[in-house]
Amino acid sequence: MSKNLIIVLLITIGFSYEVPNMFYTFQQQWPGSICLTKQCYKDNVGNYKGQSWAIHGLWPGATNDSGDCEELEACTNNKFKESNLSKTTMTNLDQAWVGFFNPSGSFRAHEWNKHGTCWDEKDDLVPQVPGMNVQEEYFQTTLQLWKSYNIYDILSAAGIKPDDNKLYDTDSILDAIENKIGSTAQLLCSKDSNNKLLLISVSFCVNEQYQPQRCPCDIYGGIPCGSRKNDKVRYPLFRL
Repeated sequence: MSKNLIIVLLITIGFSYEVPNMFYTFQQQWPGSICLTKQCYKDNVGNYKGQSWAIHGLWPGATNDSGDCEELEACTNNKFKESNLSKTTMTNLDQAWVGFFNPSGSFRAHEWNKHGTCWDEKDDLVPQVPGMNVQEEYFQTTLQLWKSYNIYDILSAAGIKPDDNKLYDTDSILDAIENKIGSTAQLLCSKDSNNKLLLISVSFCVNEQYQPQRCPCDIYGGIPCGSRKNDKVRYPLFRL
């Protein structure tokens, strides 16, 4: 029986299980690039204004005794319910964590059911309030992390701003982000219709105290770009 299955069984039946060497991957995505690769819809944008990167997710993981990574997924049957979230949290999510090409509610449900159910509720960035729902804690914590590490502002401060006509060096992008967070980051790209690289997402890892740390695993979900290869990438303006 795998360690992941043991974790799932123990949590599901109600036992406490301390996952060793736990970390979180925090990924933000750039809508200006996403909406060039997939059809985005106005109904799925919420109150997103185009002046920030959007949250993709906060994903728990762990390294085993051999140093190999294990992705923790679907650890409980505590399914997402929008009614578990406060009006304030929903307002903030409609600015920061929206679906673009999928309904936002479905996107958040997917992220919670797959990843959030493995999040350790002891690891949060929000004040402890008696009776607070664990889903509320997870989404509030992720929003706080998004506010603390605002990729749009970090890049803008380094002179890297969305522009349809420019190509940016990935080394410059990584320098700006890593100097700010004090750790390493990873970039993922896709290709546009002219076979040029589009900057899709920025990911970095944090420990259980939410301090950035080196990711023990590669981040998947796109074309790795950067990696100190000084690739040239597009960082286009957001438009529907």
